[in-house]
Amino acid sequence: MTISRGDVVLVTGASGAIGFEIAAQAAEAGAVVAVHGSHAKSVAKAIERLRARVAEAQLIAAPADFREEGAIEAMVEKLAVAAGRLDAVIHCGITGGAGVAGPFATATPASFGEHAALVLGSFQRLCFAALPHLAVRGGTIIGFASDAGKFASPRQSVIGAAFGGVMSFARNLALEVSRQGVRVHCISPSFVADTPAFEKHAARAGTAFDRAGLGLPTPKDIAPVALFLCGPDAAKITGQIISINGGLNA
Repeated sequence: MTISRGDVVLVTGASGAIGFEIAAQAAEAGAVVAVHGSHAKSVAKAIERLRARVAEAQLIAAPADFREEGAIEAMVEKLAVAAGRLDAVIHCGITGGAGVAGPFATATPASFGEHAALVLGSFQRLCFAALPHLAVRGGTIIGFASDAGKFASPRQSVIGAAFGGVMSFARNLALEVSRQGVRVHCISPSFVADTPAFEKHAARAGTAFDRAGLGLPTPKDIAPVALFLCGPDAAKITGQIISINGGLNA
């Protein structure tokens, strides 16, 4: 069973391909969906697209630039007041920035700390802000990482370190908050087809097509897993790192 009708779900990065599909499928299941994006304009555009797909969707705009101090906390508090509850947080994540991809020898050291703060630090701050609200009824946190944090790969040293941190944090937090009835997981894709990031790295992704025996996943393959983990049939599951990669890595 997927997420329950009437649950309040915050989807960060809902203006992106994966986040949008998760938000759409959550709305189709009858959840109240808080739609996050970095700017009010991107959130408004995502909400317009969601209403075109799910006419009866119950949506709440939740813009916040995670690079701004206090923005995450203010967004969560405003949402909790507006909706009266919070049942799940699905953080589609921040992939990084300039100076961190490629060979480590050519990376930009000044960007290392900033990258870790964005990828790992923003997830930690989001969890810290959301936990008091999720603990009221017992809720779920889903973080997104990358298989770069799980499987060694050239040119991914800095990125892999940050996402490995996300995975470790999720597993440790899951153990700590289970007695509050809160579950924590991490979904870890590799290449995801039908996304702008995939198109950007199409040359590298070409070999991935050949190596993924089941075919590379799309956002439509990932969204049901996230929503299942938030639903009642996953009530006894926590602390899992789930790769969705079509058999690219095992």
